[in-house]
Amino acid sequence: MLKVTTGHLSARLSAMSDHARYGLLLFVLFLWSMPTFEGGRVSAPFKGQSAMAGSSSLMFYSEEELEFINHKITRLLLDEGFNGNVLISRYGMVIYEKSVGFSSFRHSEPMNMETTFQLASISKTFTAAGVLILQEQGLLDINHPVQEYIPEFPYENITIRHLLSHTSGLQNYMWMVERYWKKQALPTNEDVLQLFLQYPRPLNFSPGQRFDYSNTGYVFLALLVERVSGQRFATFIHEQIFDPLEMTRSFVNDLHHPVEIENRAYGYRQSRGRHIRIPDDKLDGPLGDKGVFSTAYDLFRWDQALHRSELLPPDVWQEAFSHGRLNNDSLIDYGLGWRLQRFIDKPIVHHPGRWHGFRTSFKRFVDDHSVVIVLSNNNQGVLPVIEGIQDILYYDEKEIWMATHSEEVVLPEEEEGLEPEQEQEP
Repeated sequence: MLKVTTGHLSARLSAMSDHARYGLLLFVLFLWSMPTFEGGRVSAPFKGQSAMAGSSSLMFYSEEELEFINHKITRLLLDEGFNGNVLISRYGMVIYEKSVGFSSFRHSEPMNMETTFQLASISKTFTAAGVLILQEQGLLDINHPVQEYIPEFPYENITIRHLLSHTSGLQNYMWMVERYWKKQALPTNEDVLQLFLQYPRPLNFSPGQRFDYSNTGYVFLALLVERVSGQRFATFIHEQIFDPLEMTRSFVNDLHHPVEIENRAYGYRQSRGRHIRIPDDKLDGPLGDKGVFSTAYDLFRWDQALHRSELLPPDVWQEAFSHGRLNNDSLIDYGLGWRLQRFIDKPIVHHPGRWHGFRTSFKRFVDDHSVVIVLSNNNQGVLPVIEGIQDILYYDEKEIWMATHSEEVVLPEEEEGLEPEQEQEP
């Protein structure tokens, strides 16, 4: 049985002899001094190095518990037909990582932990962070109207905060592109703005009246970043986020300035027992709602940076992770670029994604400094995997919680995607 609570750790320490406790203290001090650790937390793993190596994880788990976790999660992935990468950390240390299946089915190229994936809507976390960085630099205020920074923006009452929190009321840009974009070249974010100017669309509701997940808002946020910074969106995110955090395998895949991508996963759909690769199309032109490529290791770096409040002050991150408010003062389960959820009694800050065969999830259990990263590319839903991992990691806590909260139900999260008709959110 898994027990990783403070009480359990205290019980383990109490059961030790004074000599054993002293030895453990020396061991912890030794780990603290190692260059691969930062502030007592394992630093992000680098190519060829596993953060799971050595005895560091035994500070929280016995060998039997780690074997149990490894066996149960690996069995879960196989049972669900999972194809992709999984990384799990507890208390800042990686306790599980696994690559399963192929990055390219056509060439039978196996996955590895350095394989890059289209993140789909996890991209929104970086777009929002870019906007907040510009605010911290004094170049914008998220409470001001978008028109202050993009004068031709056709909706005067929409603020930047409305875009960040999906409360703007904007209609779906994908429908606009599918209906009106007739050029062979891929549309840019500027082109999306021109479509809204050329073919005016009413808002679905007054800004701030309700929550309605909007990819359009994040396309305009990426455009806002370009207008305010004077840089391409891809360049800004690279220089302001990926470079400082040493996320060396992460980038915004701007198809208007294509680069060769080594060791990448391709998105697939399944048909009659075959895997059919899903090509890029005109909806891949606009960025901000999607378009970021990354690896499980780099997303672990992202989690560590968020935990340490890097790039932005702690109060700004706290606001990003707090429930937004509507005009009537009611709360929504979305902050500034982040979905908010609870599993049993644990607050979760996360974002899922779905686009062109990629199914992704970046889920942070903030009180435990833990993260579950799931990246898949065969168009198969990953909710059973995510929820199965939660149940394995928190077996004891969930059992106790369910016994004391029998009248309550743990609601499953929702997947979200980008694709029209079948998939409406990234």
